[in-house]
Amino acid sequence: MFAEKIMLGVGIALLTSLAWSISSICVKLVAEKIDSLGINTLRTWVGSALLISLILVTGRYEAFSHIPWGSFVYVVLSGILAMAIGDTIYIKSVALLDVSIAFPLSQCSFILLAVLSAILFLGEQFTWITAAGAVLVIIGIYLMTSSGVRRGNPFDKKRINPKGLLFILVAIIAWTGATILLKIGVIGVDPFIAASLRISASAIVLIFLFVFQSGKAGVSFKLKGKRNLALIAASGLLTYGVAAVGYISAIQLIGAGKTVLLTAIAPLFALPFSILILKEKPTAYTITGVLISVCGVCLVVV
Repeated sequence: MFAEKIMLGVGIALLTSLAWSISSICVKLVAEKIDSLGINTLRTWVGSALLISLILVTGRYEAFSHIPWGSFVYVVLSGILAMAIGDTIYIKSVALLDVSIAFPLSQCSFILLAVLSAILFLGEQFTWITAAGAVLVIIGIYLMTSSGVRRGNPFDKKRINPKGLLFILVAIIAWTGATILLKIGVIGVDPFIAASLRISASAIVLIFLFVFQSGKAGVSFKLKGKRNLALIAASGLLTYGVAAVGYISAIQLIGAGKTVLLTAIAPLFALPFSILILKEKPTAYTITGVLISVCGVCLVVV
């Protein structure tokens, strides 16, 4: 029974990783055509509608009354911080950087900061293996972000745009804070309920921000194009439908450490997609950086 639980958790974590990777490609295809706030607003509403529908159909809505008030607050705050703030800023960075750089850089940096924060604020164990992993992650990030310079074009804004890197930094700080809150608040909570609370809260915040930013003429998506809207909707289903529930479920089944480890291989999924679909051309340094960073992440979460 224990082995089956572990295998189920591993499978869910890998599915989560794949969903994030494909979603990132969908976002990249529209990130330069549609404002990041508009993209994330539509994504969260698509994901929220899907989860609420599933909860109503399966009768899980009865579990809402059993959620402790403290857990409710932590879960909602984690959603606003991660999705309304972190994801919106990350989408903006994708518009300025190649996915083959933005996605692995954001993921590896997030894992490193999240683990270090867990050590400092949650009292998790720190070992020399963790330190070695941190060093590898930093080396990998350096190789990925310096690839444009090594190719002799230090001012290539599509590869190493400083503003894009700053957006990634802000995004990973938001994601890290949200992860700490989620780990505290999700204990004993149905993963569908937790995901629904996080995404619905974010969707409400985002729609207000979107309307405020756009004005009276900005609430319509008619002029965005059916293909673009379909890609955004697909990203919402993958990120806030599949991955949001999968991430929480995996944490509950195999623990945060193993979940973080398995979802950290998402850059390896994203790289071939970015090459085949987006026609991006990562350098040998970028590929080496991805591999070294993933190896480092493996050590960090051991």
